[in-house]
Amino acid sequence: MLRQTRNLLATSIVLVLVSCTTQPEAPARLTVEPMPATEACIASLADTSGIMSKALDSGSIRVVNWNIQKGKSTAWVGDLAEKAMGPDLLILQEASRQTDAWQDLVPDHFASFAEGFGPNWSPSGVMTVSAAQPMTECELVAHEPWFGTRKATLITEYGLTDSDHTLLVVNIHGINFTFGVDELEKQFSQARAVIEAHDGPVLFSGDFNTWRGERARVLEDMLEELGLNALEYDVDHRKRFLGWALDHIYVRGLYSEHATTLDSQASDHNPMAVQLRLADEPPRVRAAR
Repeated sequence: MLRQTRNLLATSIVLVLVSCTTQPEAPARLTVEPMPATEACIASLADTSGIMSKALDSGSIRVVNWNIQKGKSTAWVGDLAEKAMGPDLLILQEASRQTDAWQDLVPDHFASFAEGFGPNWSPSGVMTVSAAQPMTECELVAHEPWFGTRKATLITEYGLTDSDHTLLVVNIHGINFTFGVDELEKQFSQARAVIEAHDGPVLFSGDFNTWRGERARVLEDMLEELGLNALEYDVDHRKRFLGWALDHIYVRGLYSEHATTLDSQASDHNPMAVQLRLADEPPRVRAAR
């Protein structure tokens, strides 16, 4: 009886600690739609037979990353429009494909979506909205071990002007509710395998849920081995828990011309806005904190 009481108390403490981070609203699904394996995703990205209708400008790639809190409000579109931000890549977490509010900001862009958690009629997930149609795209899925709900990683690939290389964009929403880091590390490993297989620039972005040191260190170890660099911001309004930032943008083979964040009430996270260009040499890795 005493052991059960201690276990219940430990569970309650952890739930309180992470209550400021995103929580699922739907019960675990009994069936999970099969998703492409990591190997299949790598194979699809290596297939160059797709027709590239438009490429991103390798000299200027404007990026916004934002967890928009289950798409509950469309005020986030107005916040970006007010700042005259029409990004080439709009990388969203907790987005819904049931709304096309993003078209008010970038009407001619393409949308790629990977389903996460939520009710069957209106699931949220990760969405990448792009000025260029992706040459290939695929999705990887992980599951919250406590709730069984899905956490998605979206992989897209784009052509670049004046370059034989393609840009790999990885949009991730990290697993949240665990005592240890094993499940989170497995999810990161899926993305890692795809990044390792890509010979070219990489943009690795999202809500990583790095809300404690052990989680951040798992990510840092992977970044160092992949040659990914954490961007730094002139103003940093990123959501934090106990001092640890949850949202990050990492790059390889790209140079940051400018990086900032905005303070917004449209979501429980704040947007990160950066301008990148193709770099002559891959940047060095910095810490995730």
